[in-house]
Amino acid sequence: MSNYNPSDLFAVIFASSFFIIYLIIFLVMILFVTALCVFAIICNWKLLEKAGEPGWKSLIPFYNIYTINDIAFTRPTSIVFFIIFCVTYVFICIPYLGAFIFAMVVGVIAAFTGYAVAKAFGRDTGMCVCAIFFAPIVFAILAFSKDIVYTGDKLTVFPESTNNN
Repeated sequence: MSNYNPSDLFAVIFASSFFIIYLIIFLVMILFVTALCVFAIICNWKLLEKAGEPGWKSLIPFYNIYTINDIAFTRPTSIVFFIIFCVTYVFICIPYLGAFIFAMVVGVIAAFTGYAVAKAFGRDTGMCVCAIFFAPIVFAILAFSKDIVYTGDKLTVFPESTNNN
């Protein structure tokens, strides 16, 4: 007489099949996210080249954000938004509240940036508003459309100082 229990075999088969399905879903998600990241890098590369910047700047973290802000905003605004982004990035270390602060501030800055990038490429207000909510799609349209060129209409939120003392 052996201590063989059919329910144990069923449990092993169920657990292993669950693990295999989980592994397949995980690998598909990894491939999907990797493809999205590569597509975003290609779009940013083309976008920067259209704006007269070298495309390799889209590969460097933080520098790519600074460069996108620089082509979309006037000088003091781009620097202020970049500093706000970097300072907010430090707040992620604070549990719960930090992630909330980061998401809110970066969301507002991303909305301004999407609007400003579409404006810098000479798009109308409708496309600029779409860039607030669907920035990756609008950036892809701006990057790959042959008839869209960089006009340099930079958005000013914080005006330059006129004091020449």
